[in-house]
Amino acid sequence: MAIKAAVAAGVGAAGVAAGLVARTLVKKERESDGDGAHPEGWKAVTILGEAGDFSSGRYPEPLQRLADSLEIRVERAPGDKGFEVHARIREGIDLTADGDPAKALREALRDAKQLVETGEILRATPRPHGDRPSTLLGGAVDKAEDDAKGEGVL
Repeated sequence: MAIKAAVAAGVGAAGVAAGLVARTLVKKERESDGDGAHPEGWKAVTILGEAGDFSSGRYPEPLQRLADSLEIRVERAPGDKGFEVHARIREGIDLTADGDPAKALREALRDAKQLVETGEILRATPRPHGDRPSTLLGGAVDKAEDDAKGEGVL
């Protein structure tokens, strides 16, 4: 029985390692996945809804928190599909005390989009089934969920 458990653990570890290597290789091939750094620092999100509040400077709380540090543009989305919110950190503003400024901007844009479209900020945690025991792979999933909002294509 102990041999089967050791073999299963070895196969699982090899699978995780192979997945990490594959992810790295794919990521290197797709350096331009639509989320390259804009030369002027703009980040944008398309929101399905009316731009009235945004156009008058009334932003949802997550974006309002950073509004004094941002330049924000609101434009109609192509094809009558809502509106686009473009934002970048103002020149001379240093948000490094708050961590990664690009991540904070991404999170604010994502949260503002969710509030306008659904009326709430969607969360993966707390899980409805409560806390689970900490495991190696469970910890990796929890970390990925925690970091996800500040990463990826907007």
